Amino acid sequence: MGGKHKVANRTKNNARPSSSGRSAELLGASIPQFVGFSGIKDAGFGLAGIRCLIDPNIQLVLKKITKKDCTTKLKGLQEFADLIKNAEPDAVKAVLPVWPRFYHVLSTDIDNRVREATHNVHHQIVLKAKRNIAPYLKQLMAPWFTSQYDTYPPAASAASQAFVDAFPPNKFQEAVVYCQEDILAYINENLLVQTAQTLSNPKHVSVEDSDAKYERVLISCLQGYCLYLEKVSTDQIQNAATQNNEIVSNAKFWKLSKHKVAPVRAAWFKALTVLCQKASFLLEGKGAQVVSTVFSNLEENDPTVLPYVWEAALLTMANIKEWWTYINIEKLFFPKLWKVFKQGGQGNASVIYPSLLPLISHLPATVDENAQQFYNTFFENLRSGLKQKAVIASRSESVAIATAFTECLQYVILKKQSDLPLCKTLIKNHLLSTIEWCLTEDQTSYKSVFNQVAALVQYWSRNTQTDAFCSYLSFFFETLSDLLTDILFNLTETRKCDVETVCSKEIEFLQSLKRVSKPKKQFKVKFDQDETDIGENVKSSGSLALETNTEYFQQLNVLVYRVCEDYVKYIEEAQSKVLLEHLCSLVVDFDTKKFFTNLHEKMRKKNGDARLIDVFTEILYKWLNTSALCCKQVVDLIFLLFAYVGDEEKEFILEKLSEIPTEECLSWCISEALSHPHNKHPLVKTWLAKDRVSNFIVSIAEKEIKDECPPELSVLFRLALTENGDGELLVQGEAIFRIIDELTAALERYAEYSLTVDTCSSLAAYISAIIYTENLLLTYSPKLLLCLFKLSCNSNIENEVISAETMYEINTAWQDAVTLLTKNLKMEESKELTSKLAEIIEQEFLNNDVEETHVDHLTNVVLSFVKAVHRSLPLAVNEFLCLFLDRSFIPAWKTKIDSLCKVAEYVKGDLSSPFEELCKVCQSAETMDILRYFVWTYLKLGVVAAELESDDEEEMEEDADVKVVHVLDVIDNRETFVLEVLHDLSYGQSYLENFKNAKHYESILNYYVLTEMKLKTMLEHADSTFKLNMKEELKNKSQNECWFWCKSAYILYSDLIPEPLPNIYKEFVTAITDTNSLGAIHLTQVFGKHIDFDYIHNKYEAVGNVIILRSLIHCDEIEVQIAEVFAQIEKIRSENVPQFLYNSSGISWVKAQEIIEIVRLCSELMRNKFNCLSRRHWDFGVLSLVSWASNCLRARASFEKYEFQALLVAVVNHFINTDNQIKLMKAQELKHSCIDEWQDVLVESIHTDLAQLWFYLAEQMEGKHTDIAYLPLLQEFGMVANNINCDFIFKFNDTSLPKWTKFLKRSCSLLVCAQPSLQLWGYKMLNVLVPGFIKVDTEAVNTNTPHKKGLIFEQFKEKLVETHGIVNSMLMGFKLGEDACRVEPSTDSFTYTFAYLLLWDVLLTLCEQASTELRYQYSDWLKNEDLLMTFLNNLFRLMPTEVLHFSEGKSKSLVELFLEKPAIDVRDTCNSQAIERLVCWLYASALAQLPALVRQWWTSLETKIAQVVEKVTSVYVSPNLCAQELNDVMAHQTKFKNMTVKVIPSVREVIAIYTVDEAQMELVITLPANYPLGGLDVQCNRQIGGTTHKQWLLQLKKCVLHQNGRIWDGLSLWNNNLDKKFDGVEECYICFSVLHPGTYQLPKLSCQTCKKKFHSACLYKWFSTSNKSSCPICRNLF
Repeated sequence: MGGKHKVANRTKNNARPSSSGRSAELLGASIPQFVGFSGIKDAGFGLAGIRCLIDPNIQLVLKKITKKDCTTKLKGLQEFADLIKNAEPDAVKAVLPVWPRFYHVLSTDIDNRVREATHNVHHQIVLKAKRNIAPYLKQLMAPWFTSQYDTYPPAASAASQAFVDAFPPNKFQEAVVYCQEDILAYINENLLVQTAQTLSNPKHVSVEDSDAKYERVLISCLQGYCLYLEKVSTDQIQNAATQNNEIVSNAKFWKLSKHKVAPVRAAWFKALTVLCQKASFLLEGKGAQVVSTVFSNLEENDPTVLPYVWEAALLTMANIKEWWTYINIEKLFFPKLWKVFKQGGQGNASVIYPSLLPLISHLPATVDENAQQFYNTFFENLRSGLKQKAVIASRSESVAIATAFTECLQYVILKKQSDLPLCKTLIKNHLLSTIEWCLTEDQTSYKSVFNQVAALVQYWSRNTQTDAFCSYLSFFFETLSDLLTDILFNLTETRKCDVETVCSKEIEFLQSLKRVSKPKKQFKVKFDQDETDIGENVKSSGSLALETNTEYFQQLNVLVYRVCEDYVKYIEEAQSKVLLEHLCSLVVDFDTKKFFTNLHEKMRKKNGDARLIDVFTEILYKWLNTSALCCKQVVDLIFLLFAYVGDEEKEFILEKLSEIPTEECLSWCISEALSHPHNKHPLVKTWLAKDRVSNFIVSIAEKEIKDECPPELSVLFRLALTENGDGELLVQGEAIFRIIDELTAALERYAEYSLTVDTCSSLAAYISAIIYTENLLLTYSPKLLLCLFKLSCNSNIENEVISAETMYEINTAWQDAVTLLTKNLKMEESKELTSKLAEIIEQEFLNNDVEETHVDHLTNVVLSFVKAVHRSLPLAVNEFLCLFLDRSFIPAWKTKIDSLCKVAEYVKGDLSSPFEELCKVCQSAETMDILRYFVWTYLKLGVVAAELESDDEEEMEEDADVKVVHVLDVIDNRETFVLEVLHDLSYGQSYLENFKNAKHYESILNYYVLTEMKLKTMLEHADSTFKLNMKEELKNKSQNECWFWCKSAYILYSDLIPEPLPNIYKEFVTAITDTNSLGAIHLTQVFGKHIDFDYIHNKYEAVGNVIILRSLIHCDEIEVQIAEVFAQIEKIRSENVPQFLYNSSGISWVKAQEIIEIVRLCSELMRNKFNCLSRRHWDFGVLSLVSWASNCLRARASFEKYEFQALLVAVVNHFINTDNQIKLMKAQELKHSCIDEWQDVLVESIHTDLAQLWFYLAEQMEGKHTDIAYLPLLQEFGMVANNINCDFIFKFNDTSLPKWTKFLKRSCSLLVCAQPSLQLWGYKMLNVLVPGFIKVDTEAVNTNTPHKKGLIFEQFKEKLVETHGIVNSMLMGFKLGEDACRVEPSTDSFTYTFAYLLLWDVLLTLCEQASTELRYQYSDWLKNEDLLMTFLNNLFRLMPTEVLHFSEGKSKSLVELFLEKPAIDVRDTCNSQAIERLVCWLYASALAQLPALVRQWWTSLETKIAQVVEKVTSVYVSPNLCAQELNDVMAHQTKFKNMTVKVIPSVREVIAIYTVDEAQMELVITLPANYPLGGLDVQCNRQIGGTTHKQWLLQLKKCVLHQNGRIWDGLSLWNNNLDKKFDGVEECYICFSVLHPGTYQLPKLSCQTCKKKFHSACLYKWFSTSNKSSCPICRNLF
């Protein structure tokens, strides 16, 4: 229809320009020549000649900034600034001719950002051009100068910064003067010529923008004019008078004073004030115009304009002579002034009112014609303004008006001081009326008024030499006194304000009058000459009289006494307690004695015999006994009176105070009595010691304990517990004892006072500092100190009960007390006190757990005590420390541990005792005592190894090389102490090696490690002298006391301070000359593995040589020594063969040791030097072993004897080492006559004897499991189970051994024994019996003659059900998959959990080693008994938390828990970690052996729990199981005739291909990532025609998924089915399989009628489910 042509939409990234900016760029790129600027009006600027000089890029930018669009201009200016910044000076110089035009236009642009950018560009040009800008300065200066006052602050700031950078301060005025004509012309044009319409183009700019621009230009020009007038000298202004007059004389200039925009008016009045100050000659002849303009604007209320208006008004009044002649002040000036006053300055009081004093000083003399009326009106209006709500609400406003009011009043009275009636009228009607208003009205400005009035009155007092001022001062006080009296007694009738508020304000006013304010150095304004002289004279004379003239304070005191009398009268009449506080305040602030004297004089007027004490009896005591008036202020007044009466009267007052019935009043009296200076008076001291006061103080303590004490009583209580000048407490001693008893009772039972114990503790610490002083010492017994110390020892107190701050107070209190007491008491008394403190430490140690935090806490407490003593008696630290560390329970415990560890080392064979019989271990050796012993060692070492406080900490910081003093450095016998700790370490090492399953084993191990680390650290810093002394002492002890001192030496020099051990051995043994030295033997046994026979120089008897040879058995080329020792052994044997073979009774200890050491030597020879043994030595060893084993069995009843235990262990080790050597040779297929001889002749006899010994000891030890003395025997003898052969136990014709069922029963019984070592005995034996169990069950299944008790699983059922029930109930509260139970050792829970898991391990081991068919039977049993599912649930409740909550970083280390079966050995420690490792392994084992049952359990779980199980399985177990399955298939793949198998581990696939002739069937089995929880994916890709492959695939899946079969089993079944199928074997007509899926048998039973064959299991199931005995096919009887 002829419309516009459609233009294609713009697309992204097109090159078509969309803005004038982009157009300019394209133009610039194509046309490099300068083309001119359409935005510049005047084209005749000479641009043609400079086109080629301007940079093309700058030309483009200049083109942009001529555009109308603000955004384009802004971008152009920003680019221009960047170009200028980076341009060369010549390029900038080329721009200077054109820049002024742009600057003129852009500096007044309507857009704020454009103006700011313009000034930024100008700034850059100024910086670059520098002096080159001079020729163009006049063109630039005017807009630049005025733009410093742009209303947009960033623009103004940019212009100002450019100005500062262009002109230094010393050049500023010069530059302005140079360009003043241009500046004034610019200002003139903008102020007087331009309008909003002419300044902007109406076509392109809106009306609003035009007006805004015009207002902005007006403001900047007026402000610029002000700046010009301020900076330029008067002479220069006069030089430019013509241009200035053009501005000032223009009517349009004066019209700006009434401009509608406030900032314009403000700028104009500012200009006027500057004109008045700097260029008043310009205003000559314009007085009327100035006066009328200024005073007509006095009502201005805009806060931005107001200051300039009032400044202009003051300057007008000062500079224009007889200014009042130009206006009618009665009509124009005063009405406006009164209006401003009445309105309180219209919110601008802080601006207006400071100008009032100079204003009234310049009023015309005509106002004095009717001065009284004028000044009344003036001050009345001022007072009205002060009462305005806005003024009352603003402090600054009220202060300004109050200050102006008093200053004006002061000035008027000074000026009119001779006119007494006028001045008194002003004082009474205005000053006092204002005071009355402040007192009675509710407002906040009264303080300002009070301060100003006080300053005024004090000014009069400083000038009392003038009669007028003296009379005014007297008049003021007299009138004020009447006013205050009138207000008080007529308050309720005429005022709404309450008494308390009025009196409070009265006192503040009186206090303001009392405070002397410094006189001002000068007045704010200059008065006329006469007035100035008067003021200065008055000021000088007043300053001289101020210090000496007391008349002012006398008059003030008279006023105060009058007020006090009024208060007393009012209190008596109105019974007002409120006024008592104010009365007391006044009495204290002013002359107290005069107050009581006045009251006394007043009483004497009524009763001539009245005494001063009557003030107490007639007034104060009555008030105290009147409930309406009884208050603390009355007590304060009584004690103020107390200072002015005699002793008898004081005693009378105190006696009366004791009779006061109310406790509250008594507390006020006691508080005053305890305060200074009353507490120093003897009568007051006596009064404080009275029973009633003491009982009251004790009652406060009781309230403090119950946290019912008000704050004022708490302060009173602490005040009561202070010393007087004699060092004694102010209160009675009995009261202190009672307070201490109450406090200690509460602190000892702190649990009952949990809410108040913190307060009690703080109070106790406070009292401690008071009663334990140099003067008092233990006057009040050490009970409180002991209580604080005990509280400090308690580490179980939580911060909520006693805060950390309070605990610090407690610790500091008892430490300070200890320091003070030990310094000042006798040594015996100090030791007695220390013994009591040590007793507390002992009780805390024995009665609490031995957690590390608690022990460290006790260590710190003892250390704090040591530091406290060191501060007072540094030389006596050792004596006091011994009282703490050498406690009576230590020796008894040490004896038990010593005998226990000696027996363990002896039985094990590590340390021999060939000469002396060992002492019997005390049966009461409790494991807790053993733990506490090692903990005490740690505590002792912790104290001694700690640092003592340095005397000069600053010196320590400055000098880093200063030696740190430890407690060890200040005690005696340092070496002995360290060696004792080392000896205890050797005990700990022995105990940890030999009693691994004793109770508290892990705690002992922890403290052993901590002690070892602390001792090592301490020895690293020890000096060489100390180490040498310690070595010498240790050498003597090793030689003489042997045993663990030898081990101590080994620990010290192998670990703590390493030295070459052979050298240490040589040094220790060299001095020994005794033939039978036990020390040399023990040193050789301990250091044996580090030395050889070259170090042996001592002579020994036969038994000694045997021990030495055994200790050095590791050495090479010792055949000679072996031969020599065997010669000695054969000699011993020949002396008494039966005794040598332990076949006689009454063998002495020494002879028994010879036998034991020979057995041990034979054992070590079998293990280490078998190849060195001759046939004769072999025969000697094994034949003797047969006899020794037989004789040990015969003498088994002596198992409690240590020598027999040692023999048993030696014989067992001999058997184990020999048996292992034979097995090793068999494994290496070595042919040796020893092997046959051992297996055919010897081993069965020895095995039988040792098995019987095992059975006997198991029976005996089950009743002695609590006695840890048998643990070494259990650990060592229990190792025999690893070498027992179950074939001998299952021999049915061997009557010498108990039946295998008895071994089974005994082992199961041991599993639930509380001693873990015995549990492991049972577990190990059951593992030994597993092959026999499988053999029994296999025979029963194969022969269809089951055991009378059923499967072997049935015989485990009883113990399994027992432990199952206990563990189930224990774990019932734990959420499956969320909570993990950590079972702690040495508890019933641990015993039954461990037994439960061990039983399941045995059952799973049976499943693992059983045949496929037998495993099917076992799994069926577990399924029927419904035990496995609960077992799996329990496993996940016992599994470690880190396993359940999967973490990528830790999973690799945790996988090992599931891969390897824990090596549970009789010598291992059974702890919580062992349980967790076993749990993980059992889950992996259950998945491996019973996957179908585990899968059924998993599918029955809730979704959330099933996800946790799946995650654990897929992360920790599945990868390994998949690998095992695939490896199993690969290992068997060559056993098939017609089937080839290919394994692809990367995708967990097995591909089986069955080939018949040329036909093939392919089977692909894929394992899921969560195998075996997830089912197999079985696909048959290729088939042989006519085969029933679906049935076989289902059978394969059933085998793997539901019958716990492996993939190999399923493949084997599939292959066999195909083999039989193609071999012509008929399949079963019930299951349609050739092989039975469970029994893998062929169909054998056939129907007599139809001849069809069936599996016996299928047929049995058919008969039982159909309840018929007919053939499934032909229905005839089968």
